[in-house]
Amino acid sequence: MQSTPLFQSRIGLGTWQMGEDPSQAKAECAAIVHALEVGYRLIDTAEMYADGVAESLVGKALGSFASNRREEVTLVSKVLPHHANKVGTIKACEASLRRMQCDYLDHYLLHWQGSHSFESTIEGFLTLQERGLIRHFGVSNFNQGALQSWRKAEANVGSPSRCQSNQVYYALNERGIEFDLLPAMEKQAIALMAYSPLGTGNLARHPGLSLLAAEQGLTAAQLALAWILRHPHAVAIPKSTHLDRVEENWQASQIQLSAATLSQLDALFPAPTRTSRLAII
Repeated sequence: MQSTPLFQSRIGLGTWQMGEDPSQAKAECAAIVHALEVGYRLIDTAEMYADGVAESLVGKALGSFASNRREEVTLVSKVLPHHANKVGTIKACEASLRRMQCDYLDHYLLHWQGSHSFESTIEGFLTLQERGLIRHFGVSNFNQGALQSWRKAEANVGSPSRCQSNQVYYALNERGIEFDLLPAMEKQAIALMAYSPLGTGNLARHPGLSLLAAEQGLTAAQLALAWILRHPHAVAIPKSTHLDRVEENWQASQIQLSAATLSQLDALFPAPTRTSRLAII
């Protein structure tokens, strides 16, 4: 299992807020199917999203991929903190797999820090790896201090595997992680998964960003996503249920930004100059 890439594509489809309105289920499932048809090979979800309904939508949409082309897709889900002791982590993962109608997850993350020890969560992750139910494990919404504590916990339990990714809020209008967290992640070879990379949709409507993007024949959303991907070990997971926007976002993975464009973006959205509290949505 370890020979496959960490992520099968650098643009993924997020599913946060999917599954909350039954009347939208058909359109949401269609968006996931369309994403796979376009070329997406990364789907992100969580047991928290609509109390598991989002995972069920993913499972339904995967269809033939789950049975015939499963190895082509990177599936990511997350365990809630209050489930994240050893036994609870295992049970939560098993439930997620049932909803997604899959045999394993490529990445399984602790959604955020809770009351259970990191050691107990890691022990659960290791058991899941041993059983072949997950390939990699990681975390979400972790700042630099939490990552350091996680590494100590891995050493405490003698873990043969290490945290592979940290999923955090990162976008042009929320660059705080660049000051200290992102350099620490790069030093430790922890991949960045950027959630809400369009700033919960605000960047797609930003006047300055829209103007700069139009000058290059792009949309503001494409420019914002391409900016995320300037980091070689980053993936972005925008969420959309509009088929045209799903395609538009996917095209951003092919865009290379010039040094001049990056400077213009820095002028519009300045880089951080000091440590800041980790932004969480």
